[in-house]
Amino acid sequence: MLEQIAEGGLPPIILVDFAVFSVTDTMTDLMSGVPGPGRSVYRIDAVQDLEAYGDTTIARLADVYAREVGELPVRPAGVLGYCSAATLALELADRLGEGGDAPHVVLVEPTWLTPGMIGQELGALRATLGAAAEPPAGLSLTTALDTLTGDLERKLAGEDMSEAEREMCVTMMTRRYRAWFGFLFATAATPAPTPVTPVSLVVGAGSDRGPAPGWTADRCSTDRVDVPADGFLRSAEVRLRIFDLIDRRYGHVHR
Repeated sequence: MLEQIAEGGLPPIILVDFAVFSVTDTMTDLMSGVPGPGRSVYRIDAVQDLEAYGDTTIARLADVYAREVGELPVRPAGVLGYCSAATLALELADRLGEGGDAPHVVLVEPTWLTPGMIGQELGALRATLGAAAEPPAGLSLTTALDTLTGDLERKLAGEDMSEAEREMCVTMMTRRYRAWFGFLFATAATPAPTPVTPVSLVVGAGSDRGPAPGWTADRCSTDRVDVPADGFLRSAEVRLRIFDLIDRRYGHVHR
């Protein structure tokens, strides 16, 4: 669902982020701190929506969000996608550009998911649960969820909790795991679309993130911001760079 996180007098930016699932800094934190009469910012949290409504595809998500954005009083100036939300951000921008000017797309530290990367994410999450068992032989949404549920049940078995509390915790966390990995698998199954108009990539100085495989140089430009990785999503410089990229496209200088 579309949620406004910052107000402003100029046509809005649509942010695709993972604010609810994340326990670290997010683009929502960064973009909701914008003061003054600049562009308003609306957030889409696909993982939160998948937790509430169940599995779907990136194409269907983009269709739903495009209809919601289309109900705003003015067309958006930009679509901002963070990390593995890059593919969904591009799909959404393609739909918003049908029949009119496409919004400018800014991808921040874009990630182009592969099954191997999902396996690494599964391993990292299992480590937080103290898992020592072997990873699943065949990686899929079903095997990932079964593995995580088993890891969680074993972890909670040693906690001073009632059986009802453990069951409630497992149910809640499994729903979140399904939403997160459902999004990851759906994204990995969706080839990153070639941008309709050139997009901007914003990355840290030492980042190895870049264009999607197969993109040509005329489809994107890369802006590097000299900010340490651990402060990237708290940096006013990063925030201003994002606004400047969108504002330049529309002839406005953000102050």
